[in-house]
Amino acid sequence: MAVKNSTSAHAKRSRKKAAASSSLIPKFMKNPKTTVALALPIIDSLLVSFIIAYVPYTKIDWDAHMSQVSGFLGGERDYKNLKGDTGPLVYPAGFLYVYSAIQYVTGGQVFPAQILFGILYIINLGIVLLIYVKTDVLLKQHQGRRLQQLLLKRQIVMMPLNQRIRNGFMISF
Repeated sequence: MAVKNSTSAHAKRSRKKAAASSSLIPKFMKNPKTTVALALPIIDSLLVSFIIAYVPYTKIDWDAHMSQVSGFLGGERDYKNLKGDTGPLVYPAGFLYVYSAIQYVTGGQVFPAQILFGILYIINLGIVLLIYVKTDVLLKQHQGRRLQQLLLKRQIVMMPLNQRIRNGFMISF
């Protein structure tokens, strides 16, 4: 009888261990769209790091922005006099405040600004993916649940593949 009780006690402990190990996998990881949405910012941050390290920066507006901000910080408040390499300032005053903070943080240097904008891009991507995961509003018009999941996964995967958004953050700031 003692052997039977020790065997059943061992079986109970084994079942408890199995249950505990299955609870180690978070509930959200069981949902495929959540798993994909968690993996994409990690993968895209690697891509952003590669872009910053190896893709040459294209000087489009950065120097002009910094010269306009320097004029603003120098006390100039007349928009006609705030000019850069690309011409007069055409952005609203909020731009000057935001880019003044960016110039303060980065010292006006391109490389730290690329890192800052890369971080902002990954944060933006994470927020949008969180919204995609939390809501199925975009897909309510589709009838099949399987079709909804397939379309939502495709939307989630396509999000970081949008080169225009990444370039807006990374290249032409």
